[in-house]
Amino acid sequence: MSTTAVETWADADLSQIGPIYPMVGTEMILVIVGVLFWLGFHVLQARIERRELDGDEAAARSPERIKRVFEEEARE
Repeated sequence: MSTTAVETWADADLSQIGPIYPMVGTEMILVIVGVLFWLGFHVLQARIERRELDGDEAAARSPERIKRVFEEEARE
């Protein structure tokens, strides 16, 4: 299957052929979008994890939980 008019790449002058893949010129835009997506993902993930940790910490410090832990320790 051939997508260009080139029959052999051995003698091909690439400066005369032109682009050989789609969306030529969008590489920098795609890299910027990818990096922004990557950084945004990490920021959102850090916020989600911080909320979960804060909730777990608050639950662990509740007086009821502390009392229950001490009671369980005393039984053992």
